[in-house]
Amino acid sequence: MTHDEIAERLEAFIRTQYSISADDPGFTRDVDLFDLGYVDSIGLVELLAFISTSFEVEIEDDDLLSDEFSNIDGMAKIVCRQAEW
Repeated sequence: MTHDEIAERLEAFIRTQYSISADDPGFTRDVDLFDLGYVDSIGLVELLAFISTSFEVEIEDDDLLSDEFSNIDGMAKIVCRQAEW
């Protein structure tokens, strides 16, 4: 699976799970999902479960706490690094 395919699946999940409309001008793959309130602490747990189930990876603490994990593109990079397909 490519970075873009992972990012696409993450974006679709986040948009659906958190009711983010397709025409929201502030929502992009590089926006900080947590600082702007798109994903809260409960949402983080749901997001981690989705990543674990969908991509069969566990996000390590260092990655979880990194700036890279704050946006969709960064999450996709982390999943690509950790995936063993």
